[in-house]
Amino acid sequence: MVKFDTPLERAGWKFDGDKFQCRLIHEVENFGRFVLSRHAGHPLTLSLDTDWLPEQGIDANFSLQTPGWQPASPDAAHHYPAQWQQSKARLVGAGEPFLQALELGWNWQVDLNDQLGQQWQVSSANVQGQPAALEMRQCLKQLLPMSYEQVRRLEIPYPSGGVEPANRATASINAAAAYVQADHRIRKVLVDGHTDSDGDSLANLVLSRTRADEIAARLVAAGVPAAKIEIRGHGERFPLVSNGSANGRAKNRRVTIRLVMAGEDQVASQEEAPDMNSTLPKKLSAQESGE
Repeated sequence: MVKFDTPLERAGWKFDGDKFQCRLIHEVENFGRFVLSRHAGHPLTLSLDTDWLPEQGIDANFSLQTPGWQPASPDAAHHYPAQWQQSKARLVGAGEPFLQALELGWNWQVDLNDQLGQQWQVSSANVQGQPAALEMRQCLKQLLPMSYEQVRRLEIPYPSGGVEPANRATASINAAAAYVQADHRIRKVLVDGHTDSDGDSLANLVLSRTRADEIAARLVAAGVPAAKIEIRGHGERFPLVSNGSANGRAKNRRVTIRLVMAGEDQVASQEEAPDMNSTLPKKLSAQESGE
């Protein structure tokens, strides 16, 4: 078995983070590095990264090691099987015991085995681990609830004829508002109201705008600058699916919240850049075009 660790005089933990991600990093001499990280909207993930072992075909097990000057703990004997992909051992959603161990002064270890019987053991050293873990804890508390990929387009469903969302929309609205306030690259928030095809088309147009106005008001109350918000009501135009079934109509009754980042290419579509007819009821639209 080949063992890797970093001599204490050169070992240490580093923290970096903001509202979008939090990371703890420990370099392992001649091997790679341990990384404990969490991105907004994602679980805490522990990884061991290297660039010289195969991308696939290795069994990896994380474990906790109690220092010699502390009594052994049952938790330290527990092993956490990890996925090995792209020369990384990854443990998703089970990083909390390792953060706690760092706070207690314990070390981390990974045992690696390949299909040819080769074995490697990689260990951390708890040098400056406790203050780094404290910074990590503080960072995790202020992490955004969702990432940009998760919040860039949100759909809020509605009951038939209703102006209040079908389910609680507060979490989605707050997540969108928090992201807009944290990321100054967001230049526009599009709020688009939609209905199904039931009922009068003019009434549907008014209803869709009412829904969009109400969601926009909630965004402003949550801290989004009103100047960044564009509100549109499309009525029954732009259905997601056919209105021929109850399930289809339920999907089409919605308000979408979309975040637009500076420099982001916009897909040309009627919904994103509608013409004057896009917010007119069908009968009025036909009159305008002479049909």
